[in-house]
Amino acid sequence: MAGGAPEGNTNAAKGKRMSTRLLKRLQERELWDQMADSLLDKALEGDISSIKEVFDRIDGKAPQSIDLNADITAREEKLTPEDIRNIAKELDGDC
Repeated sequence: MAGGAPEGNTNAAKGKRMSTRLLKRLQERELWDQMADSLLDKALEGDISSIKEVFDRIDGKAPQSIDLNADITAREEKLTPEDIRNIAKELDGDC
């Protein structure tokens, strides 16, 4: 596995199928402008979540800062072939 979801996980594909369907319906019914107008109307009425959404769409989401203070030390540990076999057995048991 080279990053991403585990092999066999189809959740991302399901989400993609739903996104595709929604986009198709929006295009068929030409609702883009109505939705944008509705969002702007709610923002102008003072709806905080709509205001945030408008600004996020225009300016992009504000970057999240993370204050990380950690003491990380690396140590070299050599595994014997026996250690590797034992780890492999433990991993097989987790499946």
